[in-house]
Amino acid sequence: MDDNFFIVGVKKLREKILKAAKELFIKNGYNATTTGDIVKYSGSSKGNLYYHFKTKENLFLEILNIEDTEWYAKWREEEEKCQSNREKFYLYNELSLKTEFYYPLQTAIMEFYTGEHESKHIEEKINELEQRYVNTYYEIFSAGNRENEWNIEDVESVSQIAATTINGIITFTNKIDIKKRMELMERFSLIFLKGVE
Repeated sequence: MDDNFFIVGVKKLREKILKAAKELFIKNGYNATTTGDIVKYSGSSKGNLYYHFKTKENLFLEILNIEDTEWYAKWREEEEKCQSNREKFYLYNELSLKTEFYYPLQTAIMEFYTGEHESKHIEEKINELEQRYVNTYYEIFSAGNRENEWNIEDVESVSQIAATTINGIITFTNKIDIKKRMELMERFSLIFLKGVE
């Protein structure tokens, strides 16, 4: 009984730190947010923060991992509605734009991704998260090949190009009206598929 109470308390504290850190990363960006800020804002202690996450990098990665998991659960749900891989491609791009794919964490993510990291583990985790996005395109394009919707020879390169371009559209059009952004995304999807076909 006491053990369960302790476990629940530890879990709640961890969630509180994650929530506070996410809010600060959104507000201030990654670089300007310090562990001291996170401790103060979460009402925790440095000992608790380091017990759960070891470093600010690990804490940020855990936030990204949670966001990533939630986003992909939403995508898998939406994916079921599609009748073809073409529809999946359009919907995946549309969903990425509508949900802003980690936005409003985008500024913090860009700072984090372009910064120097203390360990190889951090670099590996970043690559893993990036690769997951690319892999979804790989799944869509490979399935389209198998089902004769198109004939893409270099699925890996095409998947990387799609993922990179979509991220560019999302990042660099965020001040434009959502309706115009959606039109731009739809036009990109159409042109892209015509190009690869």
